[in-house]
Amino acid sequence: MPSVFFNFFNKGSDEAASRGDDVVRMRFECIVQFLYYVTIAIIFFCHAFTVPALVACLAALVQVYVFVRTYRTQSRFTRMAFLVVMFGVSVYYSACFGMTRGFQYFMYLALILILLETHISSDTKVFICAGVILAAIILNALPVLYSHSYPIEAGSTTETRLRLWSEMALAFNIVIIGLSYTRHQVEAERQLFLANQKLKLAADTDPLTRLPNRRAILEVLAEIDRDKDDNISIAIGDIDHFKLVNDTYGHDAGDEVLKTISNLTMRFMDKKGYCARWGGEEFLLVFSSTNGDEAYLMLDHFRRKIGETVTEYEGNKIQVTMTFGLEEHGFFQTTDKTIKDADDKLYTGKNTGRNKVVY
Repeated sequence: MPSVFFNFFNKGSDEAASRGDDVVRMRFECIVQFLYYVTIAIIFFCHAFTVPALVACLAALVQVYVFVRTYRTQSRFTRMAFLVVMFGVSVYYSACFGMTRGFQYFMYLALILILLETHISSDTKVFICAGVILAAIILNALPVLYSHSYPIEAGSTTETRLRLWSEMALAFNIVIIGLSYTRHQVEAERQLFLANQKLKLAADTDPLTRLPNRRAILEVLAEIDRDKDDNISIAIGDIDHFKLVNDTYGHDAGDEVLKTISNLTMRFMDKKGYCARWGGEEFLLVFSSTNGDEAYLMLDHFRRKIGETVTEYEGNKIQVTMTFGLEEHGFFQTTDKTIKDADDKLYTGKNTGRNKVVY
């Protein structure tokens, strides 16, 4: 049942939000104002205040109209009709009953809603604010300056009831506005966080291979240096004779080989640690909670798997091998030193036949 209720009030809200409209807030405000106008209409009818009662009934019908319109097409006219009725009824009742019966609250509430309206220009808002303030001053000043007595005397009990209902409606409206503002603020912060995450992901990801790039892995290495974790092994791998692949099949074929190796590397390093495209045809692998001997056995098995993998490109079947330099990270040295040692071993492997893991 709660989900049905939520879906009913939330219907079309995403589409409206893209236009800068908050239909959910408008719908709840319509319900609160409708109940408020119906209640005071009953009070007025009970005391034979026919004209104020009819005004309240008309205002209640406008709330129904606006509520229905939010499920069809909420135009600027519809929203302004809601605000104009709220302000107009507030001024009328304040002029009839005085500025101490609670009706004046809705002048200021309408002012707040106008200020929150994104489709009204700043100049127009300033003009409306001046008009509302002037109306409030006039309504407060008339009885003092001209000994004006209000047309309708409702009696203390009736006035207390009217004030009570006005304060209740005001409180509900304030809650609705506050919750709406909070919801939009939270959503805006969430969208900003997601946008920042996307930007960071784009900055940390190699566009060709979708592996983390050098910048991203350097952050991991910096954290390792801070934590002084000595149970780490680092390897650098290089595709053997990669230039020959580019020269024979073209650079697009070389890109496909890089993608194939990258996919294999991501699957191989899953839950083992971190991997990144170090540059060109070089890849950096960081084994977490793994000593050099353990990393060597896993890496040598991975090396053989690479040699058995075929990359198909435009009818050509391309197979490559990789050479790795592996070094266990020492507790008293930096990752820069470990990487340099692994890199030296990589070139040793390159100079002694390739397709091997040098440890």
